[in-house]
Amino acid sequence: MHVMGSFLRNYIGIMGQTASTITSSSDNQAAWQACGALHVAVYGTLRAGGVNDIARLHPGIVRTGVTTLVGTLHDLGWYPGLSLDGTQSVLAEVYPLNDALEQAMDGIEGIWPQDFGEYAKRILDVKVALPDGNELSLRVLFYEALPAVLQGAPAIEASDWLAWYRGTGREHPNSPFSLKTENSAAPTAG
Repeated sequence: MHVMGSFLRNYIGIMGQTASTITSSSDNQAAWQACGALHVAVYGTLRAGGVNDIARLHPGIVRTGVTTLVGTLHDLGWYPGLSLDGTQSVLAEVYPLNDALEQAMDGIEGIWPQDFGEYAKRILDVKVALPDGNELSLRVLFYEALPAVLQGAPAIEASDWLAWYRGTGREHPNSPFSLKTENSAAPTAG
């Protein structure tokens, strides 16, 4: 979600993850502000090879590494939703983050310029496996699906959403991007 006004950081420990919540007022006309994280963790359509591959938003971006997020992964149609409630390990790719990329992702996640209420920005402290075999602790931006969106959405028993989705045989709709809350009959993305 775009940050309008003060930050509310609500730290909770989740299986080695520390999360802080970034909240804002409901005034969707306020100016966009960056979250302050230097990296982003993506677990769904923004992963390499996904329909919203992060390289389309930032050509030439190089993956920093991979991490495991812990929560519950849900099927929201043609995209996933991850809640930090749960004990499931979910594969995420970690990339460097700049303001332009964050703002573009906020648009894809339905957070800015209008907040559709599907996702919230979270800041997590995670261990990242680097390509050289080393591990690094990083603070990352993560988009968490909100409880109202997850109601009735089936949980996915897979750690790799992209592989799971490809295995379902479903295809991305050839229609404009639409969040579940924009049009309840439309497929969803995230």
